[in-house]
Amino acid sequence: MHQDDDSPPPSSNAPKRARGRPKLYDTALTPAERARRYRMSRQRDNESLADCRDAVLMERLRWALKNKGTDEEAQAALDLYLDELVRRHHSRGAGRLK
Repeated sequence: MHQDDDSPPPSSNAPKRARGRPKLYDTALTPAERARRYRMSRQRDNESLADCRDAVLMERLRWALKNKGTDEEAQAALDLYLDELVRRHHSRGAGRLK
């Protein structure tokens, strides 16, 4: 591709950007530091149902399904989690399904 104008070519002295995701710190995280960051982010998932992510909601639903026969709390939670999933993802909303 030929440029018609007389502009100088791009500077070759510009630092090249590294490929991939940018680093958070100067050095890599140790496995213990990475696990601590993961646990801290998981603590924020103990928020209300409306604020939690879909993955957390699915994990809670999995727990409730696994324990529904043995735990009364799991049976009540199962209904809440299913209602929240329907509210979020069904086109007609939870009110239309009852």
